[in-house]
Amino acid sequence: MTTTEFLERLTPVSDSADYRKALGHVPTSVAIVTGAGRSGPVGMTVGSFTSVSLDPPLITFFVGRGSSTWLKLYAGDHFGVNIVGHDQGELCRAFSRPVEDRFAGVAWRRSALGAPLLEAAIVNLECTRVRVDVIGDHYQVVGRVESLRLQATDPPLIFLRGGFVDLDHLSEGDGRTAP
Repeated sequence: MTTTEFLERLTPVSDSADYRKALGHVPTSVAIVTGAGRSGPVGMTVGSFTSVSLDPPLITFFVGRGSSTWLKLYAGDHFGVNIVGHDQGELCRAFSRPVEDRFAGVAWRRSALGAPLLEAAIVNLECTRVRVDVIGDHYQVVGRVESLRLQATDPPLIFLRGGFVDLDHLSEGDGRTAP
């Protein structure tokens, strides 16, 4: 295929559904962001969590500008990031649903900075909000990691094409799945 033939196959982005479908081919990390709201703990699932910097230790995630949960999380300067394991899809879904109390039946503890941290998470990060920027139809939230707890070495939960990837056979450290 020539370059011209390749470029002729590209079409302009005019439909958000097509754009979402195309980007569904990119795996994303899943995390549950938690905070102390004015009327109790609040939390939400994000599919855009990533590390930004090692020195200083910074992370980022994106939140839709229409999120009512983000308004509650924004009330505090500190938040938790809870990385869930590959077998915790239901916990992820629980923090995605529009219910009043997403913490019902979920074991958690309050961090030194006041953020609720999920006991079942494989990693907990306690963060201080550094900045929030508007980018398109989302907020980009950047946080400084103040403390962390690694409590399991299970593979993380990964989202791909509308579902979760089973990483149960991932061999630690090699980045490949076992045969």
